Amino acid sequence: MLRLATAADLPAINDIYNHYVANSTTTYDEQPLSAEDRRAWFTARLPTHPVIVACLDDAQQTVVGFGALSHFRAKHGYRFTVENSVYVRQDQHRGGIGSAILADLIERAQTLGLRAVVAVIDSTQTASLALHAKHGFKEVGRFPQIGHKFGRWLDVVFMERILN
Repeated sequence: MLRLATAADLPAINDIYNHYVANSTTTYDEQPLSAEDRRAWFTARLPTHPVIVACLDDAQQTVVGFGALSHFRAKHGYRFTVENSVYVRQDQHRGGIGSAILADLIERAQTLGLRAVVAVIDSTQTASLALHAKHGFKEVGRFPQIGHKFGRWLDVVFMERILN
């Protein structure tokens, strides 16, 4: 079950995200986000930047993943382009949750009148690259060694989906 996130979901969202901060190159954040950081992130959202959650149960209480549309760049000319984020709780991989979240974000972006969705993905995150390709994203750029985490330089892949 997918739904818009509420403030009550922020601890679960932060737990999911902070797992990847500590254990993965899925995000290049190197320090866990605090509850205050997450609250500020959530309250600063614009209507064109929704946050959704995937829930495991019919009561819609157990959050097992989240996704968001965010600013791609701050300049006004980019206002019709967003960057997507999809995170699934580490014990819930390969069950279709990430795919459902991404499909929902694409549909929301189209409904909001946006033009393009961009994904910025570490090149070693093959599951994320495949997920985005499955949903019609095309690789449009590759930036060697522009990220740094866990003591090594990382390549970043930009993927884009133009919306109808």
